[in-house]
Amino acid sequence: MSVILLGCSTGADHKGDGASPQSSDTRAADARAEEEWAYSVGIQNYVFGLPLTISERERTLRMDPAALEKAKAYAPAAPLNQIGHMKNLATANDVMPYTPNNDTVYSGVGMELRDEPMILTAPDIMDRYWSVQVADTYTNNVFYIGTRATGGKGGDHAFVGPNWHGELPPGVIEHRLPNNSAMVAIRIGVVPGDAADLAKVNALQDKFTTTALSNWSDPAKHGQVTVPDLGARPHYTGDLAYFQTVADLAAENPPAPGNDAAIELLRRGGITLGKPMDINALSEPMRKGLARAAVDGPQVMSWKVKYRGTPYPTRWNNLEPGNYGVNYFDRAAGALEGLFVHDRDEAEYFSSYEDGDATLLDGSQKYVLHFDADQLPPTLPNGFWSITMYGADFQLVKNSIDRYSIGDRTPGLVKNPDGSLDIYIQNQPPAGHESNWLPSAPSGLFRLNYRIYLPVGDAKDPATLGKYLPPIKKTS
Repeated sequence: MSVILLGCSTGADHKGDGASPQSSDTRAADARAEEEWAYSVGIQNYVFGLPLTISERERTLRMDPAALEKAKAYAPAAPLNQIGHMKNLATANDVMPYTPNNDTVYSGVGMELRDEPMILTAPDIMDRYWSVQVADTYTNNVFYIGTRATGGKGGDHAFVGPNWHGELPPGVIEHRLPNNSAMVAIRIGVVPGDAADLAKVNALQDKFTTTALSNWSDPAKHGQVTVPDLGARPHYTGDLAYFQTVADLAAENPPAPGNDAAIELLRRGGITLGKPMDINALSEPMRKGLARAAVDGPQVMSWKVKYRGTPYPTRWNNLEPGNYGVNYFDRAAGALEGLFVHDRDEAEYFSSYEDGDATLLDGSQKYVLHFDADQLPPTLPNGFWSITMYGADFQLVKNSIDRYSIGDRTPGLVKNPDGSLDIYIQNQPPAGHESNWLPSAPSGLFRLNYRIYLPVGDAKDPATLGKYLPPIKKTS
C-alpha cells in the first residue's frame, strides 16, 4: 500500500526547517480558492440582505428629527407610525432615493409594531385609482387595500405584529405581518397639470390616519400613535460592516419559511440567524473574500437595476412583481431603484434604455413610440397607463413644459383616425404634434418607464403582454 502526502516532498532535498515549495504552493492555492468561495457567497448574501438595509435606512430616517425634516422636501416622510404626505406630483426638482412616478401622489408610513398594533383608517375612494401597499422589511408585498383589493372601500385596518396576542375592536380588520417592522405606501391617482384635481386628492390624503390600538377606545385620541423604545443599533466600521449590519437586521427580522437555502448561505458567509456576526472567527481568506464582495456588491446592483426583469424583443423589460418568492436578485433591484414594486395584479412595470434596434436612447435623437389601436392596454375601471421620462440618474427630466409623463389621462392627447397613437419623444416640440410630446433632455442617455395600473387580460399575462410593448423607433 502506498501513501501520498499532499504538500510534502519525499525527495532527498527535503529540509526540516521550513515548508517545501510544493507545500507553500498548495497552501496558497487553497487560500485563493477559499477567498473566491467567500467572495461568491458574499455577493449572494449582499444581494439577499440589501432590502433589509434599505428598510433600515427608511426607519433610521424616521428616528432622526433633523434628517426627517430635510426628507420632507422630497419624500412622504414622518416619524414612525405616523403618515407622511407629498402634496404634489413628483417633478424634476425632486431628488429622491428611488424612482418616482408622475401618476400618483404619495403618502407613506414606517410601521413599528413591537408593543402594539397600529390601526390605519382609510376613506372610501370610488372615483379614481388608489392603493395602500404593505411590504415587509424584505420589501415583499404582504397585502393591499384600495381600488382593486377592496373595491375602493377604506375602513379601519389593524397592522399586527407576529407576536401580539389580543382582541381587536369590533369592525377593525386584522392584518398579521411577518415582522414587527413594515413599510406602507399610499398612492392616489391625480391628473397631471390639473390643479383642481390635485386639490381633491390632497383632501383625500388628509382623511388617512393612524391610531395606536391603546388609543382607539377614546375617539379624542384617534390619529395619535405610540412608538416602541427601539434603542440604538451598533454602528459598525471596517471592511465587513455591511455583513455585520445584515446579521443584526436578519436576527430582528428572520426570513420567512421557504428561505432555507438562503439561510444556509448566510451561515456559510459567517452569519448565523439570531447572533451578531463574529468576524474574528473568520479565516483570513474568508475575510478577504467577503470584503471584496462588500465592495463589488454595489457595482453588481448598479448593473442589475438597468436590466432587471424579463426582456422582450422590442427592448422593453417587464420588471419582476413585488411578491418575489426566492427571486432575491430582482427583489434587491426593486428595493434599490423603486423601494416598492407592485404586484402584477396592481400594476405592470416596464423599462427600457434602448430603441427597437438595441441602440441606447439619447436625448440628441428623436423617437416615436407607435401604438396600434389594439396595442393600447386594457385596464379595470379607474386603471390607466403612462410613459415616464427619466435621466441616467433615475430622476425626472427638466423640460420647458413641465411634462414628465404622458399617457391616457394626459389632457389633449390625440389619437390617429384609425385609433392608433403616436408619442413623440425628443427635446424640441414636434411640429403639429405638441399634444403628444414627451420631452427629453437635449443630450445624454435616458430611460423610459411604462406603467399599466390595474391591467386586465392579456396585459397582465407575461406570455401575452408583449403585444402591448411596441418598439421605440428612432426618426433622426
